[in-house]
Amino acid sequence: MEIEEEIERMKASLMGVEDPRRQRGNIQHKLLDILVIELCSITARGEGFDEMEDFGRATEKWFRRFLELPNGIPDEDAFRRIFERVNPTQLLNCLQQWLIEKSLPGGR
Repeated sequence: MEIEEEIERMKASLMGVEDPRRQRGNIQHKLLDILVIELCSITARGEGFDEMEDFGRATEKWFRRFLELPNGIPDEDAFRRIFERVNPTQLLNCLQQWLIEKSLPGGR
């Protein structure tokens, strides 16, 4: 299975995470974009919000193949704010579902 297909499956699973931000305001980055970059950065052994930003910028061309990124790569403060506010139980449940589906025969 190609990595892009796996990212699409991850994105589908992450749709169950509610956006903790006020919906009336200056939202520059999509929650899904932030979560995918965060998780990919952590998987690549990133160790902080600054490294998430650096990772995103270094791989931006690749991420643009399957993320919207309407305002480019989020900065480290955007990653931090989402990580601090997102419901950890929702995130864990979505990731567990993705991993369970990944482990099924045929990938789903």
